[in-house]
Amino acid sequence: MVCRPCGQIVFVVKFPYFKLIFPVFIRKFKATFPTYIFLILLFWGCTKIDTTKLGQSLLPVVDNIHTFDTTFTVIANNYDDPSNCDSILRTDLHALGIISNDPLFGKSTANIYVELKPQYYPFTFPASDPDSLLLDSAVIVLQYSHTFGDTTVMQKAKVYQLLNNFKYDSVYTTCDIFSYDNNLLGEKSYYPQDLKDSIHAVGEDANNELRIPISKSLIQNFINDSTNLLTDSAFIAYFKGFAIVPDQATGGQALNYFNLSSASTRLAIYIRTSLSNVKDTTVINFPMTVYSAESNSIIHDRGTSEITNHLSHPLAGDSLLYIQTSPGSYAQLTIPGLSGLSNRVINRAELIIDQIYSPSALDNIFTAPVNLYLDTKDTSTNGTYIPIPCDFSSSELSTNFSSMGGTAKQIPDGSGNLVSQYTFNISRYVQTIVTKGSNNAVLRLSAPYYIVNHTAYADRCNQLIPSFSFQRNDIGEGRVKLNGTNNSPTRIRLHIVYSTL
Repeated sequence: MVCRPCGQIVFVVKFPYFKLIFPVFIRKFKATFPTYIFLILLFWGCTKIDTTKLGQSLLPVVDNIHTFDTTFTVIANNYDDPSNCDSILRTDLHALGIISNDPLFGKSTANIYVELKPQYYPFTFPASDPDSLLLDSAVIVLQYSHTFGDTTVMQKAKVYQLLNNFKYDSVYTTCDIFSYDNNLLGEKSYYPQDLKDSIHAVGEDANNELRIPISKSLIQNFINDSTNLLTDSAFIAYFKGFAIVPDQATGGQALNYFNLSSASTRLAIYIRTSLSNVKDTTVINFPMTVYSAESNSIIHDRGTSEITNHLSHPLAGDSLLYIQTSPGSYAQLTIPGLSGLSNRVINRAELIIDQIYSPSALDNIFTAPVNLYLDTKDTSTNGTYIPIPCDFSSSELSTNFSSMGGTAKQIPDGSGNLVSQYTFNISRYVQTIVTKGSNNAVLRLSAPYYIVNHTAYADRCNQLIPSFSFQRNDIGEGRVKLNGTNNSPTRIRLHIVYSTL
């Protein structure tokens, strides 16, 4: 029989002495016997046995008599959509830097746009004797987290004044590039590997900071004209914010990640004052406030990189897959062999994708994404994607996808080189295809920044899928070349263990 709504096959096992026990059981529990049988079959048939959680030994032995295994061809093709944009949450890490030459994916440039301003209005500088307030220096401080790429190659960050109107309550994406004037406000050359070093400034000891000296003339204008500090609207009308961009001429081979919402990120203004002939040195901080706008653009230029040779979408699939963390590239997958497959018990259906070891592709510098994600095209709408029916549930969000999978694990390839392997458990999804004849849809393999579901709904197994927003990777961090549709033992493949009825 078939369990509804899960679609799994339910079967009864014969026990020894069943004929002797059964009549006694019937006499004692005659009235409730049908209910017991129904509940036993329902819960047995609908229980999801997950070998990821309970151990591979729960899978039946492949004896090629009752239980078999087989591998299905996956038709995979690369897609690179420049209009694929992400909105960066203000509390998430922002990327700054340049990858001048990635042999797989070309060039990537990340700019930060941010308002650093007073925390209250009207703002006044410390009281002082006439003409005694002296500006020592000003520095933009960015709280550093980590780097994706080569930390030994020098980069240069440049700072300019924004020309665009910038609003804290507007939504900006990685595709939004803001205009700025040509007046350089400050610059700093640095090696990413040095950003963790300790800093000893006036009244503070810190580390994990990028400190960019800023023109004293800009800050002196703030001091000289206090009308610009009376209200927030007056301040942003006078100064719209900072564009912090990597210097193209200097180049680089890394994206560096900074926490703009940290109290350490700020415009630090160092001044000396004298009040009643008492001298003092202090620092005034303009942070990113709750009313500050911010944005992060990440732009790719593929040039003649490898991915450009693999975007023709051959009917038989592409032999190589190129996945770059969002806003990047992705792959579409189809598994034609599942359509029309005869009914059977799917004990395990696992999609397996292996990285191709490429020492010349700088894989030791540009590492693979921590997490890949698999979703499917929604046939009821035009082009949108939804979580994998039946295998995705809200519990995946609290267990970091411990059942479905998608997190990279390191394995040796055929030559002993460590590579990343990604696996996805889609057993229940496949079961509905072979049992119910459900749609064998197009799948998408990607490395998203966030996965988002805007509206709650019930999937084909009547599971409630809530609305959610869940982070899978830092923006733009990670890229990988994978085995696609080819004849190698480690090609992309769907491995199924099944039992006959």
